[in-house]
Amino acid sequence: MTEETIIALRNYDYLVRSKGLDDVALAWDSDTLVSGEGGYEISLLTERGFTPATR
Repeated sequence: MTEETIIALRNYDYLVRSKGLDDVALAWDSDTLVSGEGGYEISLLTERGFTPATR
């Protein structure tokens, strides 16, 4: 598994555990990570430091 994949999984896992599965979703058609009332570009999941899990 690549480092980029591990970072993405850790970030996603953190978001799901901290916000709940009902409040986090991947919108593949728009490349968006939906969280609460807002969203982020899905590529941010691969960024170290996006969540405390990858700092």
